Amino acid sequence: MKGFTIDFDEVTHIEIAGNSGAGKSYALVYLLSVINKFAELVIVDPKYDTPSRWGKDHSVRVIHPEESSSQNDYVTQVSEVLSEALKLIHRRQATIQDSKNLNFKPVVIVIDELMALSMAVTKSIKDSFFGLLGQVALLGRTTKVHLILVSQRFDASALPVAVREQANLFIQLGNINKKTTQFLFPDLDSTDGIVVPVGRGTGLVQIIDGIHAPNIMPLLMPTYGRG
Repeated sequence: MKGFTIDFDEVTHIEIAGNSGAGKSYALVYLLSVINKFAELVIVDPKYDTPSRWGKDHSVRVIHPEESSSQNDYVTQVSEVLSEALKLIHRRQATIQDSKNLNFKPVVIVIDELMALSMAVTKSIKDSFFGLLGQVALLGRTTKVHLILVSQRFDASALPVAVREQANLFIQLGNINKKTTQFLFPDLDSTDGIVVPVGRGTGLVQIIDGIHAPNIMPLLMPTYGRG
């Protein structure tokens, strides 16, 4: 990946997909360790796993299920986090009207295992969650409120298409074929000729920022320590 750089100011939202064992948590923790240096993070971790441990070690706010809470209660709690983010967006929008040269600190909401949130909840709670997620995805760009969404796949049951299309940094890890790339890279006719490195945290990446050529490239996540 030498020579491949990303300016976070040009990133709207990030989507990371991959089958179980593909290295999603590995890739996510690397990104968190970098982004935490300049942004405020909030981690939503339905499985209470690796991201939660990382968040605890780095004094980052983590929203995880409580033992006594139901799935409906947990998704409602996540919706409250998105509602807080939406209120922040509105406050920042109002401030921008007075001065266009404000340098807001980025706020990044990380949702791991997105599919786990949209399963086994009532339709009203699911619709509310998706509605808030859509508003944050649509309005967050100019106010530096970002989403990092992680899921095994990004079909319509996991994430509405309108939300998916607001991202501009796409990462597909693990098995690379027409079936797995159809959601993040719908215009990719064939994976023939793309040599994907072997190992954890490898796959494909695309950044659509008006700076890089919007090519779909092989991805090898940087090696990093867990300390």
